[in-house]
Amino acid sequence: MVRRAFTIASDRGEACVPVDVLAALAEVEGPIGEALKGADGGPLFPEAVAKPGMRGGRNTYRTAQASLAAAEFASGRGEEPGPAHLLVAILDQGDPEVVRKLADSHLNAGDLRATALSVLGAPLDEPALPMHHITPAGTMDRPPLDISELDSGAWSVLCWRQDRLPLHRLKRRRHWYALSSLENRAALRVADRFRVDEDQRYSLLRHHSDRVDALAYAAHPDLVVTMQQLRDAHRSGSPNLRPIVRSRSAWERVVPGFMIGWPTWFANRRVGIRNKWFRLNTLLDYRGQPGPSALTRDD
Repeated sequence: MVRRAFTIASDRGEACVPVDVLAALAEVEGPIGEALKGADGGPLFPEAVAKPGMRGGRNTYRTAQASLAAAEFASGRGEEPGPAHLLVAILDQGDPEVVRKLADSHLNAGDLRATALSVLGAPLDEPALPMHHITPAGTMDRPPLDISELDSGAWSVLCWRQDRLPLHRLKRRRHWYALSSLENRAALRVADRFRVDEDQRYSLLRHHSDRVDALAYAAHPDLVVTMQQLRDAHRSGSPNLRPIVRSRSAWERVVPGFMIGWPTWFANRRVGIRNKWFRLNTLLDYRGQPGPSALTRDD
């Protein structure tokens, strides 16, 4: 079922989300497929036309979460995961797009859940399946914690850095790449110093990166490429993000095999040196950065 869901998502040109799993379940023969027919008895997803061949695609946090819940439910009952387990997990997850699709199709989630549990021979009052946070907040497509939920001390340090960004030093795009790398590393160091958990760590990184992007873009729109711009370009299928297929370079044709990776190695070293040089040049801009001990004394 999950493989078919990935195929459906791939045909849409999108990552696999829970409603794609619901579309795959609607194609199952038997009680599950019958329960997921539209109000008129027709297919719930008429646009999901099966095409030959299997196509992969990107997974999402919500799909992985529901798949794990279904697998644990089946394991707890000593069964192999099947469509009924997956339908119970999808319904218990309550993804907004799934809820909206069922409402538009005049299908009752409670009745669908009862049908799936009956197929399994499970009690109809089976408790809702637990949904584990399988990835930290701010990673994959799981949203970061709200700013109001962030560690106040760690976020105040990052706000201090945002107020002192050396934007006047951005003369070329490579300077922006160096600054972006510097601030991402700084966010992770701050998270380590304040000993926050993984949800806090990556949420701090995500919010700080977005703020730095916005401030730098406002100051130098001709130099800065923000992460949001890259995300939007990826969703729209921008040709600038497509991999370039090329023939082997003259270097690759004439040098021994063990030397082919040398240009990449030297390029990586050059980027590392550039970033360190930029950091040294901006040390004075960040002079006096507060830390956990200083914030404790201030309180």
